[in-house]
Amino acid sequence: MRRWGAAALALVIGLGCDDAGGALPEDPGLAVLRPRSAPIEHVGMSSSRAVGAEADALDVLGPLFGRDGRFHDAYVLEPGLRVTSAPDPRTPEQAVVTLAMDPADGGAARTILRVPVSLEYGRVFLETVRAALARAEELAANDPRAAQPWQLEYRVISPQGGALVARVSHDGAAADLTLETESPRTSLRRGEVNQPAFEGAPHEVIGGTVHFELSRDEFDFFTSRAYGVSHGREQNFSDFRLQPHDWLRLTVTPQIDDGVVDVAFEVVTREGGRVAFAHAPASYVAGEQFRQNVFRAVDNMLAREREAPGSARPFTVPFHYDDPVGGGVVRVIARGAGGVFRIAYAVDSPVHALRDTDFVPYVGDPLADTPPPPPPAATCAEHGSVAADEGRFALRFDASRTVRRSARLTHELRGAVYGSVYRAADVSIDGPRAGSSPVAELAFADVDVRAGISEQVYLLDTVLPAGEYQVLSFMDVDGNAGEAEEPSPGDPVSIPIGGYPLRCSVQPVVVEFALLLPEGL
Repeated sequence: MRRWGAAALALVIGLGCDDAGGALPEDPGLAVLRPRSAPIEHVGMSSSRAVGAEADALDVLGPLFGRDGRFHDAYVLEPGLRVTSAPDPRTPEQAVVTLAMDPADGGAARTILRVPVSLEYGRVFLETVRAALARAEELAANDPRAAQPWQLEYRVISPQGGALVARVSHDGAAADLTLETESPRTSLRRGEVNQPAFEGAPHEVIGGTVHFELSRDEFDFFTSRAYGVSHGREQNFSDFRLQPHDWLRLTVTPQIDDGVVDVAFEVVTREGGRVAFAHAPASYVAGEQFRQNVFRAVDNMLAREREAPGSARPFTVPFHYDDPVGGGVVRVIARGAGGVFRIAYAVDSPVHALRDTDFVPYVGDPLADTPPPPPPAATCAEHGSVAADEGRFALRFDASRTVRRSARLTHELRGAVYGSVYRAADVSIDGPRAGSSPVAELAFADVDVRAGISEQVYLLDTVLPAGEYQVLSFMDVDGNAGEAEEPSPGDPVSIPIGGYPLRCSVQPVVVEFALLLPEGL
């Protein structure tokens, strides 16, 4: 799954849990820094589309949060993926979002996500998206060169139902909408597989990132003014327009006696209303170190560019400060590349607790139609043979389930089989190693694996020393191998995974055709 980007959420899902998976107290004082030790697993999926205007985004996002009383009813994100949202009967403050997937093998539909979302955070997210898209359209019409990238996210994670990220991103020219999902994080402890790995209330966060390009001197001036340490402190940032993202306003309030400034962000809606987004304190001492880190990195970049244009390596200097429950998270990220200096503000709303849904377990049974594991290797006597220092392979052939189910299979699994035998040490997953030669060749007419393993046994003529070997072969299902005995796209081929031991005077083995040869090979 993608990086969440917000330390607040990372604490909720990682460091904020003890080794047993239980939630730590809400206010533990000095947080304990330690890695998670319990094994877990989760599976993700995403769906993206281009959004040309506000209406395109709201068609998908609005009903997720019940905008104007509308909810999704099996809305098709793309073939086989349907999202449903509905009011939560337990509380009027929430809705429940469910994602259903139709397996590609034709099995019954599965619920792969079920998470609560709050109507209030949904409203804030939607109003922010509307304002940002409106400004992007305005810039596209009037001054597209002034556009700068931005990204807005709604994120929720539930111990019982999984995780959902709804993201609208704009690269300065066009916008995309992405929904990313995760299954619930489940335990891998013995006896606890397919059970929730964490407990506690689910949480939601709204996040946004906006980008700017500026000079070293502009950074110096604006950060000095922001911290109220210049002579112009009386004209400090108050409702400051973060151009070109003037839907996002910044207010910085120095609290010099406490050694901090309060940094607050508001969104100006399409209708001119105000929505508080995030605020967090930042200390003067950390801010001063951030400024010096940036100056050092920028000066180094510019010096390298003066010596040899294009030679400067990219740099990143982040400054993180947060009050994840009381106000939110702020990250100021300075970046440079090729002599160009940029700043990004990445802000998160406060973490908001929700009421959880029922557990969403995995429901597939991958072992249902899988053959049982093979019995222990038979002795030579059980093969009707004897142990020997040299011997011959007695070959039978089969096709993997992948080959049999492939949409690219257009011929019956019957035809001539050609191939070569190599010492196992001479073969890797890429095929025979450079300079190696086969120790035997094989060519058998009319091998039939339509019903399963070939009934006929094909005895290799060549007598080989005891050892480990690989059999590289293909089935000419379309009858066009020709005198060169070369496979064509769509022919079943074996791949070198695992070797075949030769221990008996006659050694039976089953060679499996693993895949259909791809186009272009």
